[in-house]
Formats: sequence, structure tokens, C-alpha cells
Amino acid sequence: MNELQVDKELREKAKKAIVDVPMHFSAGIDQVLGSLPVRPVLKKSYVRKNKWLISVACLLMGMFLLIGTGLVSPTMAHMLKNLPYVSTIFSFVGDSGIKVADQQGLTQPLDQSVNNQGITVSLKEAYYDRLNLSIGFVVTFPPSENGFQHIEKLSYEWQGRTITRTFTTEEAKKSYLLHWRHVEGNTYYGTFQPFFFEELPEEWTLKLVLQKIGGVDGTWQFDIPLTRKPADAVTKVTEPGVSGQSRGFILSVKQIIRTPSTTRIVFGVQGESESIEPAEEETLNQIDLLSDAIRVFDSKGVPLSSITDEKGNRRGGITGSTLFTKDFHPISVDSHSMTIAVDKQLRFEIPLD
Repeated sequence: MNELQVDKELREKAKKAIVDVPMHFSAGIDQVLGSLPVRPVLKKSYVRKNKWLISVACLLMGMFLLIGTGLVSPTMAHMLKNLPYVSTIFSFVGDSGIKVADQQGLTQPLDQSVNNQGITVSLKEAYYDRLNLSIGFVVTFPPSENGFQHIEKLSYEWQGRTITRTFTTEEAKKSYLLHWRHVEGNTYYGTFQPFFFEELPEEWTLKLVLQKIGGVDGTWQFDIPLTRKPADAVTKVTEPGVSGQSRGFILSVKQIIRTPSTTRIVFGVQGESESIEPAEEETLNQIDLLSDAIRVFDSKGVPLSSITDEKGNRRGGITGSTLFTKDFHPISVDSHSMTIAVDKQLRFEIPLD
């Protein structure tokens, strides 16, 4: 087979190869192959150059085919997995709504690291909007028999008060506040996602202190500047102003807040003849049951899943005598409407801009 036939074969194989590789890699192969000469008359020196290019192209193709079929060592796979163009901490761990926001490039980089008791905690990224906050971190834990199990104690400041949280092993496994994943050796990726029921301020500095990690007491303290401006630019607020009757109540849809990570719906509720008194415990129980009966769908009929709180309950609740909220994972960006159904009697079709 002569050089021209080899060139042609390589081009055909490059077009037909089905491998899952980054686009700029495959573009690089095409560029190398496209640069190979196709002239019928070749000088000796040019033939040598052409053969060298063919060898390089074959080597590249072999490497990418190897990656595409998964035939790489664990060390190589780990190295590739952690290259900047492949992923971020949020893409590995954390809430699905945060992952959606991360895919839109709405996270902000952090560069803080504290070493204490031989344990290094490095903050890498944050996501922040009106309804959600998540911090992506890396823990490097010294070699031990059990390794890093979980963060057992931490505290943070909110509205002038310090909130301290402790987690047993079982609580840590079930908590949505903390997620982590072993990456390699003594390295772990994790996210911390405190829940604030109120809307979060436009700019804020989170004071976070980790106090016990993997059975080791210490102090890993951070001041984290946060801004929600990038998320605010794509956050949408709708005030439908629709209402209907169900279960002896008048239910109205006051507001829909759609951030990149969350869909929050604010409902108004009152009795058919008079306002609800907060002291009426049975009435409040009935409102809870009404809230649980609410289902939400996008314009394609796909149900929105509820965001759960730290106890596994649907996130939301009564914010006043006549208001309650429900939080859902983000609605699809191409959804042109939302359907809110209560039992079989009440149904709202709400257009979205």
C-alpha cells in the first residue's frame, strides 16, 4: 500500500471511528490528517515527513480509541477525569439543581485552603442564588485505618447568630446538606449546602467553620464572599394571580421564582369565609395536607420533583398565617408553561415567559 492509499485509509477511519472524546481532541486529529499532502509526486524528504505525520496520527488515534473503549489504567482515568475541561466538583457531587446551574457556567471560583491536624480543606467553587447556596470543597485526609468518613461538626453565621450542626454517621448518609465522594488515594470531593428559608441577600460573606472531620477535632475556618448577580441575571419571577377552591380553602398562586437551581412557588391560602388564625392547630394541619396534595408539571407533562430538607421532607412550609411555599428542582428552560394540580378538582395552567 503506498502513502496516498494510507492517507485515504486514515481519513476514512477517522470519519468512521466512534469514540467519546473531547471535541477539541477529535478536531486536532482531523487537523493533523487534513494537513497530510495528497500530491501524486513526492520527494524523498517529503515522504519521510509524511510517514512521520502518519505515525503521529496513528498514535493519536490509538490513544483516543483506547480511552473511548475504557482500556486505561485507573491512574490515567483519574488524571483524565480531573482535567479542567472534563468536570467540576459540582458535576461529581451535590444537588441536581446545582449541577444544572454548574452546566450553565453560573458558579464562582474559590481559592481558600486551611491545613489543621494534618487535614487539608480547600474551597474550590460556590453557587449562590436567591434560594440556594452550595460550597464545593476538597478534603485531603491523612492515611488511616478508616479513612475520611464524614464531617461531624460545623458552624456558620446567619443573621447575627451562629448555627452549629453535628452529624452522626447515619445522619451524614441521609443529610442533603453534605455530600462527598472519594476521588483517589486520600482525596475527597464534597459539597456543603446550608438551607435558608428566607431569600438570600444579593451579596454576603459566609463565615464557615469546620470543627470535626473524620473523628479529628480541629479548626478549618473560612470567610467566603458570595454574590448572586450572575444567577439573578437569569432568574425569572412570575406573579400569576390565579386562585381556586379546594378542601374548604381558597388557594391562590402568588408568585413563582425560577432560579437556575430551584423553582419556588408561593401560595396564598385562606378559609372560604374568614382568614386563618395561626393558633388553630387543626387548620394548619389541614393546610399541610393541602400542600402535600399539590403536584407540578412542565409544559411536556413531566412532573417537577420536590427538593427535600435535611429530614427528607419536601422543602417548603408555612411562612405566615396565609402563605406557604414549595420548592422544586428547576423547570426545563424550554418549558413554556407550568401546570399546578391539586387533587382532581383544581388545576392551574400558568404561562411562563
